[in-house]
Amino acid sequence: MPLDNNDTAPHATPHFHIGRYSVGGPYAKYVLFLLILVYAMNLLDRQILAILAGEIQADLGISDSQMGFLYGTSFAVFYAIFGLPLGRLADLWVRKTLIACGLFTWSIMTMLCGMAGGAASLTFFRFGVGIGEATATPSAYSLLSDWFEPKDRASVIAIYSTGAYIGMGLSMFIGGWIVDWWNLSYPDIANAPLGLKGWQVTFIIVGAPGILLAALFQTLKEPVRGYSENVASVQNHPHPFRECLRELASIIPPFSMISLYRQVGFTSPLIVNIVAAMSIFAVAGIVSHLTGRVTQWVVLGVGIYAMFSWAKSLAIRDPATYAMLFRCKSMIYANLAFPIITFITYGFALWLAQYLLRKFDTDLSELGMVLGLTTAICGGLGVAAGGIIADLLKRYVRDDAHVFMGLVSGVLTTIAAFFVLNAETLESAYIANAALQFVGVLWTGAGGGIITTLVLPRMRATASAFYLAMGTFLGLAMGPFTIGYLSDTFQAAGNSPSDALGLSLKLALLVFIIVAVFTLLLFRHYRADFNSREQRAVAAGEPAQNLANP
Repeated sequence: MPLDNNDTAPHATPHFHIGRYSVGGPYAKYVLFLLILVYAMNLLDRQILAILAGEIQADLGISDSQMGFLYGTSFAVFYAIFGLPLGRLADLWVRKTLIACGLFTWSIMTMLCGMAGGAASLTFFRFGVGIGEATATPSAYSLLSDWFEPKDRASVIAIYSTGAYIGMGLSMFIGGWIVDWWNLSYPDIANAPLGLKGWQVTFIIVGAPGILLAALFQTLKEPVRGYSENVASVQNHPHPFRECLRELASIIPPFSMISLYRQVGFTSPLIVNIVAAMSIFAVAGIVSHLTGRVTQWVVLGVGIYAMFSWAKSLAIRDPATYAMLFRCKSMIYANLAFPIITFITYGFALWLAQYLLRKFDTDLSELGMVLGLTTAICGGLGVAAGGIIADLLKRYVRDDAHVFMGLVSGVLTTIAAFFVLNAETLESAYIANAALQFVGVLWTGAGGGIITTLVLPRMRATASAFYLAMGTFLGLAMGPFTIGYLSDTFQAAGNSPSDALGLSLKLALLVFIIVAVFTLLLFRHYRADFNSREQRAVAAGEPAQNLANP
């Protein structure tokens, strides 16, 4: 029984439903376990900057908004831009190998962050971390969708997502401990090995284990696509990297315009692309002038234009996938409702620890230990519980009831955040934060499950990559920066650093109003769109034989 997905035939039929390699069986659970470890390393290397923010700001002399850019936008744009072609590569190539290569890359780049001598070099290495990490989750969503049945998908994706909160928790715990240990050991940095500071050593230490995990992950078996549903699907492409580079060329300016010209000539699609580029960069220029933050808006403008170019190119290269992503109302609303929540997720991930440090002036190691444990335990339990609740709602209440998980999570998050930000003692803030970490992630499994359910098996990694790109732009690129920018503004108006940051965090919670609107729209259309997905795919050009059960 062949397990590795090396068959280039378009309709390879899955046959291994018994024994060790059965759907949902022991080996599937082993794959899930390793994917959790990969996700933990993903967030550990990404999130470590949050606990180190104060040390880096003091060392490099950068403001809150600049730190928001360094943590969010500099990482997010490259993560999103490369996530789209790498998501496409995951749909065409061996997913386990793609994850292993990406893990090796971002681990090396994380270690290089520890060698950064200034904000510019640190930003450059964060670009590399973003590119490497872009390989992981689209491939993981696709693998899990093949190893587990659709009825368990939200739960499995939620369990996989616990790795994120384990990694975030470890980043707080390990980061705070290493910095305090290093600073106590070498109070005079001139005597430290290579003159390294505590935050630099932390990057080097947390990046190293990923190299070993990458080697272990490469030993996994790869299922054929559509395996869990007995749906024949297109398998590995004979030239996956050529397709990936073609996808990348359709995104990055000015190659995107050249690529589009070669496809359609000087016709309306190219004209629309040029007009969009001019409009996006004009708006970016205006906002840069108004805010005085040129780098943030220019980099974000490049990212938005890249996503627009990718979508227009996808419409030409793969009209069926384009239709399933951009002509399905449920998919559009899901790609807005859930990713907007990450505005709070990433914003609080960076700034909550710094707010508590400013307000209560506690030790970094103590804060890191408590926040790290609560994030890992409560966040992990919350994301797993949310997936289970979503599946139960879908199974016993209504088949579309799980779409409300984002709204439920938003209401509970707002209440918990209110108690954290108004706590009078550090202990009460810790208790409220434990609740915040649990309720703030209840939506995760439902969001990922909805995205993968609304498309065909061969499209799942691409759909997941776009979903993650939306979260990256709306959440990671905007949340930390916006909160930091508001904090700088309130400090300039005379507020203390802690009061300014606290007020900024409170105002950020207003985005849940937008989440509520898109959730209601998603609920209105989800059932009909789910029931018609195969017919809509065929109508958009998908060969009917690709949908036939073998």
